[in-house]
Amino acid sequence: MLNNKVSKAVRLAIAFSAASTAVYSTSSFSAEAGAEQVERIQVTGSRIKRVDMEGPSPVQVFNKVTIEASGTETIADFLIKSNIAGPGIDTADDTLAQGGGEASFATKGLGADYTIFLVNGNRLPGTPTGGSASPDINQIPIAAVERIEYLSDGASAIYGADAVAGVINIITKKDFEGLNISAQYGQSAEGDAGTTSLQMVTGISSERGNVMFSADFYKRESVKATDRPLIGSAISPTGTDGRSPTGFPGTWIETDFSESFPVSGCPEESVRPTTIVDSGTECSYDFATLYQAFPYIEKFNIFTRGEYNVSDDLSIWAEGRTSRTQTEVRNGAAPAPFTLVGADNEENPYGRDMYMIRRTVEAGPRARDQVNSTTGFATGLDYSLTDDIYLDAKYQKSWARQSSVGVGGQISKQALTDAIASGDIKLTSANTFEDFEAVSVATHRQGEFEEQIMNIGLSGMLPIELGDEAIGFALGAEIREEQYFDVTDIAQQSQDIAGGAASNGRGSKDTDSFYLELNARPIEMVEISAAVRNDSIETTLSDLGSETTYKLAIAVRPTDTLLIRTSYGTGFKAPTLGDLYLDESFGVVKAIDTQACDADPTQCSTREIRSLSGGNPELKPETSKSYGLGFAWDVDFVEGLSVTADYWNFEVSDKIGSLGVQEILNNESDYPDLVNRIGGRVAHPDAYVKSNLQNLAEQSGSGIDYNVNYTFDTSLGVVVSGVRASQLLSSEEQTSAIQPLCEEKGTTSEAEWSSSFYASVTNDNWGANLNVRYVGETVDHEGGLTSGTCDFAKPETRLEVDSYTQVDLSGHYYVTESVKFSAGVRNLFDEEPPFSTVASGGWPWYDQSLYDNMGRFYYTKIELTF
Repeated sequence: MLNNKVSKAVRLAIAFSAASTAVYSTSSFSAEAGAEQVERIQVTGSRIKRVDMEGPSPVQVFNKVTIEASGTETIADFLIKSNIAGPGIDTADDTLAQGGGEASFATKGLGADYTIFLVNGNRLPGTPTGGSASPDINQIPIAAVERIEYLSDGASAIYGADAVAGVINIITKKDFEGLNISAQYGQSAEGDAGTTSLQMVTGISSERGNVMFSADFYKRESVKATDRPLIGSAISPTGTDGRSPTGFPGTWIETDFSESFPVSGCPEESVRPTTIVDSGTECSYDFATLYQAFPYIEKFNIFTRGEYNVSDDLSIWAEGRTSRTQTEVRNGAAPAPFTLVGADNEENPYGRDMYMIRRTVEAGPRARDQVNSTTGFATGLDYSLTDDIYLDAKYQKSWARQSSVGVGGQISKQALTDAIASGDIKLTSANTFEDFEAVSVATHRQGEFEEQIMNIGLSGMLPIELGDEAIGFALGAEIREEQYFDVTDIAQQSQDIAGGAASNGRGSKDTDSFYLELNARPIEMVEISAAVRNDSIETTLSDLGSETTYKLAIAVRPTDTLLIRTSYGTGFKAPTLGDLYLDESFGVVKAIDTQACDADPTQCSTREIRSLSGGNPELKPETSKSYGLGFAWDVDFVEGLSVTADYWNFEVSDKIGSLGVQEILNNESDYPDLVNRIGGRVAHPDAYVKSNLQNLAEQSGSGIDYNVNYTFDTSLGVVVSGVRASQLLSSEEQTSAIQPLCEEKGTTSEAEWSSSFYASVTNDNWGANLNVRYVGETVDHEGGLTSGTCDFAKPETRLEVDSYTQVDLSGHYYVTESVKFSAGVRNLFDEEPPFSTVASGGWPWYDQSLYDNMGRFYYTKIELTF
């Protein structure tokens, strides 16, 4: 498949040429001499340049003033705190994430793979961690950003696969002139999390072109989990016990799994009723105490862009970027393997064969140093064939790489078993750190995601009028090639690392696309936009076939200040390379052993349960349809006031997912082959639940996005204020083929309302900013749903999860025209994340994808402009 890329490119070029010949030949003489030329701009959501920003597709714009006023230092931090952010985000601070330092974005209750990220219209690559299609969104220096545009419509007919929840386009500065340097330092009110940020942007501009260069450096010190609420202990504030059954100095277990006994010396507060066998007690372990609430992180980004006008008709451009993020992640000490201790062993006090489990606390926390790096470039040309027809061509290539090294606490099961057998390591008494060095290994994981895209297109105005205006068009062809690998060392592949889980994966995917878009105004007040796109996808082992998507959008302007719009479209999401080709591996999730709970109410707490999961090369694309209705109004009778409201609705079919571990346990009689119990227990070091990916479900959702902006003058200065709010009307999800579509609005992390309010006042030499973020209340239920119904399996576990309000305040003062001093406080009232027993699968006891748990944070900044 990958050996005929050149011939494929030639075939696409010929096909594109044939499709465009008629357009060009009939348009060559369409321009009338002396015709008035109107400047047209590119707007996210269309390949056809237009005169005005507002059109048939709803686009929210976050400008540089809004971004700067937020006081955030990365693009991810800004977006995650916006009203459009939803659950399921991986943040750079996610305690349990495999991508250490990476940040993704999700919205509308869909995962991160359902939103496309662009930089100046160029797609960002996926990540090698699990072969995900979602990029690390912290690749661009925030100082380089001019604005961020969010297209909330489904947009597969314009941008191809994965644009189901919308498109985010980061627009960088282009005509920047001069030099801007800034330095920022901050720390939490607790005196930790010291953060240093340096930013620089410079550029030159002339009539013939421009060049911009930007770089930033960001460093934050780590914060211990024990120094923050809701994460420093595996025991929740309400007493839910999420501790591990594998503690120190350990637990003895009868070989018939009938009873367990804590090893002598187990702290009294760690002894609890057994969770792994039929009766007795065990020595539990609070693993949370060695975790970090925030890992140490160090980030460096560079972005540059240049454009040169070769002539009045031809311009060429190029842009490049590179980033490097280093994180140091520390987790709880590793569990020792399940060990059979003979009756004659001097450490065995029972005089009969016994099993023993323990935690290797002497080896210290599991430590992992991770480096994520990205490199990419794009280049292209724009050529005016006539006054009305434009040719554009571009090529881009990107790499995302990951390197993870286990630098401490990584224990070889086989080496530990041998050391126990030889007596070099004692089972029931403490060993030294040096004793464990002999059984420790340095683990390695390497990954790379490579993507290249070639695109050629024509756009402009056809020599055909509908009404009083010519029909706008864009047509083109695109080749997109992706390949990835994610490999670990032999020790991890063979499951020899205690408490570790890793798997390999590699594969490739090619997508050939053709697209056509038309835009017309049959009458002055009506604008119609239509698009169709065909994507043919081949992967390493299979042909995923061809998907044709379309979109129709209509905008009506009954007055000069009011626009009403509606749209309908289809979309699709291709399986990611990880979905298809990731090898099976073990992980750990939190769930309730339903069978044990039904038999004994004391066994109803969430436990650590091993899950076995992996990719499936037989997956097929998901399909979707979406529609919307909204308006944009510049209020006539109030100067400076504008209002938009846009209703959205989507339905996804053949959704890729896996049966949840909790669902499998709730319906174990339906899936007996998926649950591997040991001694009747699933919360056992060698037991597991199997859960591979399938096309098994549906999901739908609807909501309304509101945006109110009001700008006015006062005696203090110009006030810019506004509210961005998102109302979730419905969020229905089918977790498997045996479950109905169930309403999730108002349940875990699916708040009905989320919003952000902002207000700033600026004068000649000073300014002040207020930002308020709100996330509405929700309800948690442990234990999932009852089979075949939308009823909660454990209604008695209902927990009201509070709403969340964060207030940020900042201000700036110009010491001179070129020196600006700023200061601010984030989370002014030191609001804690709302307590949740389910959002993160148990511990941590809050949703890390929505809240950062930093607490009050102070910062100062100095900025120099030349």
